[in-house]
Amino acid sequence: MSRLLRFPSSVKRDPAIEVWFQTHSGELGAIAERWFTALRACGDDVRELLHDGHPTACVGDAAFG
Repeated sequence: MSRLLRFPSSVKRDPAIEVWFQTHSGELGAIAERWFTALRACGDDVRELLHDGHPTACVGDAAFG
């Protein structure tokens, strides 16, 4: 059994994440957006989704950030 947290519904760019950043526009939201931009740049296999109301980055379908 794999111990990886997997999200088969992750996509290349989830528009809901942009909405999340717009609604979290304070200092912590800005830090999160810079960090997430760095995660997106980690490779072509990076996918994303909102999980439990928070942006989540994946490699393929395996969560990493």
